[in-house]
Amino acid sequence: MNDSVFSAKPLCFVIMPFGTKGEAASAIEFDRVYESIVKPAVQDAGMACLRADEEQFGGFIHRAMFERLMVCDYVVADLTQANANVYYELGIRHALRPWSTVLISAAGFRLPFDLAPERVHRYELDAVGCPSRPEVDRAELTKQLRLARAEQRTDSPLFELFTGLTTPKLSKSDLEAFNDRFEVSEAVRRQLDEAREAARGDDRRGREEAVEQISRVRLALSDLHGYDESLLIDLLLAYRDFRMWREMIDLVDDLPPSLARSVTVREQRAFARNRLQPGSIVAENELRELCQEYGSSSETLGLLGRIYKDRWSAAQGTPQARGYLRLAIDTYAAGFELDWRDYYPGINAVHLLWIDDRRSKRLAQLLPVVEYAARARIVRGGATYWDYATMIELAIYDGRMPDALDWLDQALGTTPSDMEKESTYTTIRRLRSYCDGDDEYWDALIEGLAPGSRGLADQP
Repeated sequence: MNDSVFSAKPLCFVIMPFGTKGEAASAIEFDRVYESIVKPAVQDAGMACLRADEEQFGGFIHRAMFERLMVCDYVVADLTQANANVYYELGIRHALRPWSTVLISAAGFRLPFDLAPERVHRYELDAVGCPSRPEVDRAELTKQLRLARAEQRTDSPLFELFTGLTTPKLSKSDLEAFNDRFEVSEAVRRQLDEAREAARGDDRRGREEAVEQISRVRLALSDLHGYDESLLIDLLLAYRDFRMWREMIDLVDDLPPSLARSVTVREQRAFARNRLQPGSIVAENELRELCQEYGSSSETLGLLGRIYKDRWSAAQGTPQARGYLRLAIDTYAAGFELDWRDYYPGINAVHLLWIDDRRSKRLAQLLPVVEYAARARIVRGGATYWDYATMIELAIYDGRMPDALDWLDQALGTTPSDMEKESTYTTIRRLRSYCDGDDEYWDALIEGLAPGSRGLADQP
């Protein structure tokens, strides 16, 4: 392919799992593998790095995926844990390109028979699933990419076995169209990232400008059918970040039908409907339909639990309140039990159990498991504000108020947005209302999260 069609650098498409995958004792932090090994290795080899975010689509295979597998000069495929999407995409790549596909895998993982003979670089992991020798593995992957570029040796089993196969020919107009979409996608993502950055902290004007910029992005995109699905998902999530619920719903209505039908998009539309109208019956029905069509997941049940939680909150003082509370607890707990690594439904179940009966056996059983899941995220590195905010809550539920203040300090160290702090502030104030008497720890927590506060540094 002619590199000049795109830029001075050839494109390398990375197909690999995302986030944390595997059982608790053998989980792998694939984002850390990407950030510390794969991405810098690709860049050191003089290539531009693209990554396919399967998590945004809940496994939805979209047009941009096929396009990049065909067009990109190089591919790095991580075979660890036999991820179904990765293997499917690797098969497509091997059918399209005779060479330029580099395979990697975590050391100790047994490859399937069909791939065992292939040349695979093995990277090393530590006890918590993070790269243990990133510099060494990065240098080796860089070496393999440079060799692939220099030698152009056939690495596709199909092209090795069948000499009559030919690579699909792409016209210059096809390549230019791909280039245009790529450039537009990157430019729009930069604008969305700039909007998110502008909204960090407590600057109200910054948030208003961010919302205006997101609105300008949507207006500029106009007809959504010609853009990468990943870009449209990013816009949808930007609306969510800024609580633009109506805009989220309207955007889904304008999406290409295949994308609008995907699990992730339907979950996000239900989420927005419930935020716009707490306890929404329409949102409940949509999530229940997803469970019937695709089976329950921690994400879907977590969203469904929020609907019942909102109904319980609205029904306070009525005979229905108790029923909604139990339904919310059971739904959240069921979501957590489906995936112990996803602590979101678990912390919500603990929250409601603590409010209902702090001495309940169920709370005593669930709380340490949720804490283990949240701590594991922090130990593996790359913790976000929400990881630390969750630990604040857990310390409160366990009666360890000094620990709650320590976790607050770490949470504020992530420079959370005003919206993130506001959410925790509301939760802590709600919990405070269930406790009698004054307490300096509660006051410090609330003031540290209060709108306009710079955190614990403001405390005398």
